[in-house]
Amino acid sequence: MNYPSPDSTPPPYGQQPYPQVPPPPGAPQSGPPADPYAPYGSAPQYGQQQYGTGPQYAASQPYSAPPQQTPPGGYGVPYQQGPPPRSGTNGFAIASLIFGVLGGILFGFIFGFVALSQIKKRNQNGRGMAIAGIVLSSLWTLAICAGVAIAVIAGANADTTDTTGGDDTSVHSLRIGDCLNDLSTEDEIEELPVVPCTELHDGEVYAEFKLTESTFPGIEAIEKKADPRCADLLKSYAPKAVDDPAVDTYYLYPTSESWAGGDRAVTCIATFDPARTGKLKG
Repeated sequence: MNYPSPDSTPPPYGQQPYPQVPPPPGAPQSGPPADPYAPYGSAPQYGQQQYGTGPQYAASQPYSAPPQQTPPGGYGVPYQQGPPPRSGTNGFAIASLIFGVLGGILFGFIFGFVALSQIKKRNQNGRGMAIAGIVLSSLWTLAICAGVAIAVIAGANADTTDTTGGDDTSVHSLRIGDCLNDLSTEDEIEELPVVPCTELHDGEVYAEFKLTESTFPGIEAIEKKADPRCADLLKSYAPKAVDDPAVDTYYLYPTSESWAGGDRAVTCIATFDPARTGKLKG
């Protein structure tokens, strides 16, 4: 842009030329000097700067921080990453539950505790099954302990009870040499307790013979035949027992009902008063 020379434009008629005011020392010369002949107070032309001799600038406004900008609306909270997904069901937890149901106490406990340790480290499913397996194994343990305690108490009580008890055996299954207890005088006897001969017992089977009648002979006829026959058989089985006042004879014989079923046997038994241990023959 061309600037007019100070001498090219004369001042208005009747006015003195405007003196040129030198710029203050050190003021930057960023453009051509102002027109000395420009009217006082006129604004500088476009592209020109006006310089003065003194502080002609307006007082600067006090510095203020720029307004704080807020994020535009419509945005949600920042995305938060959740826990990683489960990586399947732990196999030891399944095994613990199975053994807990079946009564595998040892494996139920071991697999259950191993499963709980692995599930926490591997982020797996199955914690409930592992706990169920441990609980079931505990219940099995308590049940077994209770059963053992009951058995021990029952055995202790059996040791303090009368030793005359034994395994009930049908009178048709008695064998020579069996030691018996609870010999009674009832009309009909179907079973008698057989005990070891080393224990106290009331009697011992020593002989058996068959009746040969074709029809039931009656109780009196059977007794008349059984008394002398059982006494003779005792002499051949244990001769010393015949002279023992603590030994007597006792026999079992058929009833009318058992006779109809084919029973013909008479069983001879030596009885002891008091009870004794050991075999009669020996």
